[in-house]
Amino acid sequence: MTMTIFHFALLKGLRHPMSLILNCLAPIALILIRPLWTGEEALSGFGLLIFLIWGGAFLMSQGTLNDRESGAITRIMAAPVSMRRYLAQNLLAYMVPLAAQVTLISVLGLVLYDWSLTLALGLFLCYTVFTVASVTLSFAWNCLFKSKNSSFSSYSAIVTFGVLLSGALIPLEFFPTALQYVGAIFPAYWGMRAINSLAELGTFNIDYWVGIAAMVLFSIAFLLYGGKRRMI
Repeated sequence: MTMTIFHFALLKGLRHPMSLILNCLAPIALILIRPLWTGEEALSGFGLLIFLIWGGAFLMSQGTLNDRESGAITRIMAAPVSMRRYLAQNLLAYMVPLAAQVTLISVLGLVLYDWSLTLALGLFLCYTVFTVASVTLSFAWNCLFKSKNSSFSSYSAIVTFGVLLSGALIPLEFFPTALQYVGAIFPAYWGMRAINSLAELGTFNIDYWVGIAAMVLFSIAFLLYGGKRRMI
């Protein structure tokens, strides 16, 4: 039963066309656009990947809301399956395609752009931790709503402002000083902080580990909050 929950959660998450694009097709297309990764364009491939992961995590996590709206979760709970196991299998299913794309991009970066092993491993760790933070944030957010439409419309605004204020699309130096630290309430800010420090210095430094630690703490907080909310 547990693998069945995982299997169906994965299929439901990738059934949405936009989810399939963000989690499977867009990352491959992104890593092949050389100017985005070599500094030849104003936009950065590193920041755009943050946006893809965040959006992809939310679309994958819509499965829990679908189960609530359709009443499927009630039927699942009637079987010998605990709520903890149901949530664990769903969260794992949401992370699988995101983790796969992070792995693929790290490998292609080594092959196509001669990334150092330190940079590739550092990016892999950073994006993986950000993936966990994105999935747990999406899960916690969905626990606030019973309607998929309400959750989607409000979260879309959160992602838009969060990506902008984190420096993923526009460098924070272009914002007024008062706004440069507002993005710190989002895991994306700390992900970009870790990535930028790693890219600039080429080594695992204090700023990098601070960013990683902040995203881990966000993940724990989101998971604890979401785990205490009733899904039925």
